[in-house]
Amino acid sequence: MDILTLEALAAACAFLSARDPALARIYKNLGAPPLWAREPGFPTLVYIILEQQVSLASARAAYVKLQAASGVITPESFLRFDDAELKQIGFSRQKAGYCRGLA
Repeated sequence: MDILTLEALAAACAFLSARDPALARIYKNLGAPPLWAREPGFPTLVYIILEQQVSLASARAAYVKLQAASGVITPESFLRFDDAELKQIGFSRQKAGYCRGLA
C-alpha cells in the first residue's frame, strides 16, 4: 500500500474536482484537506474508530482513558476489557464491537 503524499492528494482533488462542480468550488475556495500523518498500527485504528460521529475532544478523552486503563494499547490488552469496562471508558457498544473485530 502506498503512503498518501501531498502531491497525490492534490492530484486526487484535481481529478475529483474536474468531475464534480460542487467539489470544484470547495477545492477552489479551501484547497486540499489537511494531510494528517498517523502512526500505523492497532492503536491508531482504535483512535480513528473512536473519532467517528463524535467530537474530537470526546474521542480523545476516551482514548486517554483507554491508555490509562491498558497501558500500551494492543489487540491483546483491548480484548481483556468487558462491555461494561469499555462503556465506562467511553466506547459505544458498536465501537467496542468494531475494535474487538479489529483485535
